[in-house]
Amino acid sequence: MSATNEAAIAERVTAALVRARVEIAASLPDSWLSALIARIEAEPKIKHVRVTREDDGAGICAGASLGGKRAVLVCQNAGLLLSANALAGYAHHHQLPFLILAVYRGTHEDRFYYQMYKGLVTEPLLRGIGVPYHVADRPEDLDIVEDAIRESELARKPVVLLMRHAALTGGAS
Repeated sequence: MSATNEAAIAERVTAALVRARVEIAASLPDSWLSALIARIEAEPKIKHVRVTREDDGAGICAGASLGGKRAVLVCQNAGLLLSANALAGYAHHHQLPFLILAVYRGTHEDRFYYQMYKGLVTEPLLRGIGVPYHVADRPEDLDIVEDAIRESELARKPVVLLMRHAALTGGAS
C-alpha cells in the first residue's frame, strides 16, 4: 500500500508542477522524497538537475527565475538551514520567486535522533529570514503547490512547502 500511495502522491504533485508551468527542478535525495524525485525526473516537461548541496539547488532555481522560468527545489529541511543566507538574499535583495518542496525531518514522524534539531529550528528560521512557508500534514495539503508557486511570484520571493512524512505517503510508514 505504501509504494502505491507514494507513487500516486508523487504523480499529483508533479502534475501540479506541470500545470503551474514549472520547467526546472533541482533536487537532493532523501528517503522520504524517493518517489517524488523519481516522478519529477521522469517528467519530460521538467528539466531535472541533481545537485550535491541544497544552496547550489537554490542557486539554480534563482538563475531560472532570472531567466523567466519557473523552478522548484526538492530537498530536506536541512537544506533550508544550509541555504538560509542565500534564501534571505533571494527573498529580500534580489526578489526571486521559486518554490521549495522540503521534507520536514525532525518531527514526531522521524525515527532518527540526529534529525530532531531540524524540526526545532526550521520554522523559526524561515520566520526569522522572512520566507513564507506552509506545512503539509496530509496528502490533501499538497494541493497548495500551485497556489504556493503563485504566492512566490506575487511576493517576489521563494516560498517553502514543508512536507511531513504522512503527506508524502498517505500515512504509511
